[in-house]
Amino acid sequence: MSQNIDRLYELLPVIHRLRDAEQDYPLKQLLQVITEQVDVVEADISQLYENWFIETCQDWVVPYLGDLVGYRPVHEAGEPGDVKTPQGQQRNKILIPRREVANTIRYRRRKGTLALLELLSNDVAGWPARVVEFYKLLSWTQHLNHLRPTQGRTVDLRQGHALDLLDGPFDEIAHTVDIRRIKSPFDLGRYNIPDIGVFVWRLKSYLVTKTPAYCLEEVDPHCYTFSILGNDTPLYTLPQPETIPTDIANELNVPTPIRRKALAIDRKKVDSKKIDPKTNLPYQSQYYGAEQSFQIWEGKTEKGRSEVTMVPVTFDRIIIADLSNWQYRTPSQKVAVDPVLGRIAFPQREPTKKGVWVSYQYGFSTEIGGGEYDQILSQPAKYALYKVNRQTDFKTIQAALEQWNSDLQQHPQDQKYHHAIIEITDSGAYTDRLNFTLPPHHSLQIRAGNKARPVIRLLDYQPDGEDSLHVTLGQGSQLTLDGLLIVGRGIQIQGEVSEQIEPQSSPEGCASDNGVRVKIR
Repeated sequence: MSQNIDRLYELLPVIHRLRDAEQDYPLKQLLQVITEQVDVVEADISQLYENWFIETCQDWVVPYLGDLVGYRPVHEAGEPGDVKTPQGQQRNKILIPRREVANTIRYRRRKGTLALLELLSNDVAGWPARVVEFYKLLSWTQHLNHLRPTQGRTVDLRQGHALDLLDGPFDEIAHTVDIRRIKSPFDLGRYNIPDIGVFVWRLKSYLVTKTPAYCLEEVDPHCYTFSILGNDTPLYTLPQPETIPTDIANELNVPTPIRRKALAIDRKKVDSKKIDPKTNLPYQSQYYGAEQSFQIWEGKTEKGRSEVTMVPVTFDRIIIADLSNWQYRTPSQKVAVDPVLGRIAFPQREPTKKGVWVSYQYGFSTEIGGGEYDQILSQPAKYALYKVNRQTDFKTIQAALEQWNSDLQQHPQDQKYHHAIIEITDSGAYTDRLNFTLPPHHSLQIRAGNKARPVIRLLDYQPDGEDSLHVTLGQGSQLTLDGLLIVGRGIQIQGEVSEQIEPQSSPEGCASDNGVRVKIR
């Protein structure tokens, strides 16, 4: 609706408006009525134009646009409703979502392009993908009038980076023509003119933030692993979103293991101090640093103080090395990193005595066990919450248990303290020696906070004694361990177990207690 209802009247010549004023404005009143109808017609024409596009159309238009592009709603959910009735429009919002119709239009527009195959893989299966046209990797004789020096080259043994990518999704070396079919059930043939391959990554990369690195004392005090379990685990790339939709994914856009050669090339780019053409800034590491694939911290103490602070290791100190047999000798003031094995080596004469912390990405199929992702936290209606963190009042699980016991003694009749939750909100390692008893008809839940992966290390205090996590449950009591990574010794629970859910496997292959629930009646 126009804000100026006299806009048609103002278009008249002045002589007509003067005569209209002499007769008490009858013409002005008539044009005001006509202006209202003109505004209605203009609004309708403007809305018709908006209805041409899925992003701005009205809800009743969405089924018609979906029918034009061949969108098919779920038949089992019923037939679409009448677009003329409010009930039918609400039904169509559910059966024919605007987002799905918009995605269908996007697929139709990009039909026949390589980027569409990557998009379909990600949208349908949730798997990142890279599409390769194999005819571009065929060796051929160069035409003198149409030279392509970077295509069709034979193997150069001095190009270790290209050899490292041989027969993979990022292959750069030329191949001879393969006459076998790419869809042969016996032996696949890739490299031919009409063949296109789609490489998908079923593993996802998950983050671990500022967790202690494991010191391999049996090897050398200067040797560490990224995994707190002490096992080798490859470091994965933190996928970066593609800035241009038509671009084909590269190593930084998919959750792939980090190669030594790739990290070495990244090292050379940073050392060259050249300008990145994309950002017009000096090259920054694409793998190491804050909000990147991995980072390392050292523990330092100031003079006269006992507090340990985490100081990040700068990228200029990082050396990429093969630490397969721990034979590499790290130079002074440097830190050797092997991304393939997930190992760290400090100089032998400069051991770190105050601890080492790491953040890194590891590969796993889905959100199973403890991890830094959104978790479903369940608790009773009334409960007492105690948060454990290195920066909070309760720095250990034992301190939170003692506070709960104190609150129970002070408020024995308060139902709130009959159900306690100890929530660990960071990804640190806790070595508490836990030995406690749950009173009858009480419940205790020790769980990981949302987007946290705490580790409980049960140390071998007494080899011939009981386990370091010993729980005695009273009648009707309940213990829940959720989202934790427990390593070391076992868990000993005394009492008549009425229900037990077996632990699930953790992302790094050891026992995890995500969902373990023990009830005693």
